[in-house]
Amino acid sequence: MRFVAVGDLQPGMKLARKIVNRKRTSMLEKGMVLTGTHIIRLQNSGYLGAYISDPFSEDIKIAETVKEETFQNGVDAVADASISDIMEVAHALVRDISSIEQISIDLLDLRSFDDYTYHHSVNVAVYATAVATLMGLDDEEIQEVAVAALCHDLGKAMISPDIINKKGRLTDEEFEEIKNHSRYSYEILYSNPLISTAVRQAVLCHHENLNGSGYPLGKMGDEIPLYAKIIHAVDIYDALTSRRPYKEPYAPVEALEYMTGGVNILFDENVVRIMQKVIPAYPPGMDVGLSNGEKAVVIANTPDALRPRIRIYGSGKEIDLSSNLQYRRIFITASGVLMHESKNGVAVLNENRGQKKDAPKRIVVVDDSPISLEQTKAILGEEYDLILLGSGVACLNYFKAKGVPDLLIMDIEMPMMDGIKTTDFLKKSGYEDVKIMFLTAVANKDTVLRCNAAGALDYILKPVNPIYLKERVRIALDKNLDRE
Repeated sequence: MRFVAVGDLQPGMKLARKIVNRKRTSMLEKGMVLTGTHIIRLQNSGYLGAYISDPFSEDIKIAETVKEETFQNGVDAVADASISDIMEVAHALVRDISSIEQISIDLLDLRSFDDYTYHHSVNVAVYATAVATLMGLDDEEIQEVAVAALCHDLGKAMISPDIINKKGRLTDEEFEEIKNHSRYSYEILYSNPLISTAVRQAVLCHHENLNGSGYPLGKMGDEIPLYAKIIHAVDIYDALTSRRPYKEPYAPVEALEYMTGGVNILFDENVVRIMQKVIPAYPPGMDVGLSNGEKAVVIANTPDALRPRIRIYGSGKEIDLSSNLQYRRIFITASGVLMHESKNGVAVLNENRGQKKDAPKRIVVVDDSPISLEQTKAILGEEYDLILLGSGVACLNYFKAKGVPDLLIMDIEMPMMDGIKTTDFLKKSGYEDVKIMFLTAVANKDTVLRCNAAGALDYILKPVNPIYLKERVRIALDKNLDRE
């Protein structure tokens, strides 16, 4: 079987896996031949795509990490907010995953917008349980991680669906309400004797960032519980790879690159390292495009996560990209659910919500290094109107002459006036509302605290991963920081 993106499904294709809805009634049965009506229905319901069966891919087997019954029971338990049922599902998750000899979450989840919150919580629990298992936590700890993951978004039931699913940009008030969901989840669990303190703390802190920029408590580093660090990372991964009313999904490899870019800023390094072992960058059954123009399907993974075994469309030739000398200079350039879109680059995945395409946002980038300025321009220049400045003084003069840009990206260590002092001066000069991100090579707790005190939206370390920087800029502009 192979996974076909919803935009590439064609009438006459045969389903290799059934698609069910929230009520457990089969929306489309395994073996059913798709019609145009079926495909439109999948598109309108927000599905990423479907697994199809054909002679070219019939020998590709997709391993299920957890039993279908366990997953569906989890969706029901979260939807009903039944803590006793959630506890039972957590036991089943741990049992299913512990029975696997080599844990690899190969299956691309199928879900709709309407089912997102419930399916997302179960997905996060599957990822978190797998990560906790590979980290060597004991059985009781793994069970607690699974429970916390299933419960982490229960508080979203207390927020209006109009806010949760809003397609346009969130207002300040709506964004603050979204950020309350972790507190709401904590309050739901607080008086339940079945829930341990460790689980409640994990739920409360699952949006805390390592650099202290998260919410609701602004914890940083070792102040954040390990369970919360695990759930935070897999929560963001699943959100990135999901289609939502306000965004298109990342392919797994792009989401993993984002996670890597956020190591020791947002995410715990050890957690991300284990995630990369649990979640393949190119799952079996995924279509990929190669730098030589060929298209292929992934057959299996290899020790090199970015060089899987593939089968070339047309010729049927099988290639191990990790060892084949003829293909040593050939790379995967497009992949997964976005293969039909990815020729336009990552920017097409995350068009700024509520913005007109003919009015790019204005971003001022301040850095005393011409090389750094050019690198930032190469990453962001096609999507935004960039103004590149070489000093804090030049930045102050720009504000006086041109006013406040949509975003200010500032280096910290600069001669005469460093980035934080420049920021302080700007705010004292009446520019309190400027949105600021620090992009710097300086990495220590004191600097992070100074950045937080300066009111920075974000703190990003050089050298920066392009995908990570693009997404953090989009988040800063749209005020959707860790929205999921």
